[in-house]
Amino acid sequence: MEHFGISVATAYRDTRALAQAGLAIKTSGGVKLAPPAETSPEIPGSCFFCGGAINKRTMFVIQMQDGSQRSACCPHCGMMALGPEGLSALASDFLYGRMVNVRQAAFLLGSSVSLCCEPSVLCFTNEEEARCFQLGFGGQVYLLEQAIAQVKQLALLNQSNPGE
Repeated sequence: MEHFGISVATAYRDTRALAQAGLAIKTSGGVKLAPPAETSPEIPGSCFFCGGAINKRTMFVIQMQDGSQRSACCPHCGMMALGPEGLSALASDFLYGRMVNVRQAAFLLGSSVSLCCEPSVLCFTNEEEARCFQLGFGGQVYLLEQAIAQVKQLALLNQSNPGE
């Protein structure tokens, strides 16, 4: 909590989501990483938002207030659906494949790497890694709230100008 400057409630929600995703194990003293054999969360068959296949490198998981989870194929779909009912969310870091808290991550929108939905949105553990990737593949780097605003604005533009 001290390292990331987060509250007890945020730490609890994030560790709960990591444990439910199979990436961590709750212990009497806190949380520890799951053994390597247990670190691959079960990947659902399709995105709850667009219906596309879920890719381990781009998945986005929203923890709901009722304890359930919604899995999206990519940060684009996750951001379109992320609302106040989502307590927390994790996304797969594009470079390393580990799940990261989206509120601490950086997102690259519109790069030349397009694996899923458009506009392409890739998640990175931090802004520095996103900017390094941006140098080679273009796009714009945003933090979560800015990225959500951009994705939703582009969706509105596409709805009002179909075919462009």
